[in-house]
Amino acid sequence: MGESILLRSLWYEKRMVAAASATSPFELRGDRRGVLLLHGFTGTPFEVRSLGEALHARLGVTVSGPLLAGHGGSARALAATGWRDWEASALSALVELRARCDGVVVAGLSMGGLLALRLALVRQKDVAALALLSVPLWLPGWTGTAVRALDRMGLRVTVPKLGGSDVRDRAARRSNPSGRGFPVRALAELLDLQEQVRRDLPAVQKPTLIVHAEHDHTAPPACARALASRLGGRHVRLLWLPRSYHLTPIDVERDQVAREVGDFVAEQLSARSEPQ
Repeated sequence: MGESILLRSLWYEKRMVAAASATSPFELRGDRRGVLLLHGFTGTPFEVRSLGEALHARLGVTVSGPLLAGHGGSARALAATGWRDWEASALSALVELRARCDGVVVAGLSMGGLLALRLALVRQKDVAALALLSVPLWLPGWTGTAVRALDRMGLRVTVPKLGGSDVRDRAARRSNPSGRGFPVRALAELLDLQEQVRRDLPAVQKPTLIVHAEHDHTAPPACARALASRLGGRHVRLLWLPRSYHLTPIDVERDQVAREVGDFVAEQLSARSEPQ
């Protein structure tokens, strides 16, 4: 009986350690080329960790994957933050990484892509290029209108993720430790961030790789076309994924995503540096 209780206790402890590790920020030390990876709304660094590990193993770059403010915990904690808090988290990570690297590519998934676009404006000298994965310039259908209405009514509710994460790969969907719902207050902040980014797109002139899935249920594919046409830079490439859903770095075409982002990073940060 005592042995059985001990085994269950050890199993539970191991599971809790693994869960904490999956949601924690990470850093992979490499040379003086940097890649900042930003996760999405209600997500955690888990969404971009495997991409970071692939880039580090292949190129030897230094990779940083911060946990954005309000994320990785309860819906109430997320609802207590706004887009400027999320931006501050991303900015802090960029400044820290840039201090140790000669150049930094910022790669953002979903909301992380919106924040990457903001960083390219507010810290132009610190951002060499952008990789934008599944970026939602707006929300699908009437979602935005409904969120605004609920927020104006002062309803501090959380909309559950009935189908889980927007990932085609079932194992990845089960493993993803993202939040289980969308706090309306935080969604309203996301809408504010989208409006800000859409307004500023022509001012973003960094070389950009846009990756978007044709069957994305969260960020309408038209967002990718709008990004490609409205960004101010001349070097913009749009890559379509025919089989994945929204969370492309962990979905069925993740190897292609890692390869394409790796090629882009190698091109933009071509000068190899000595390890730190």
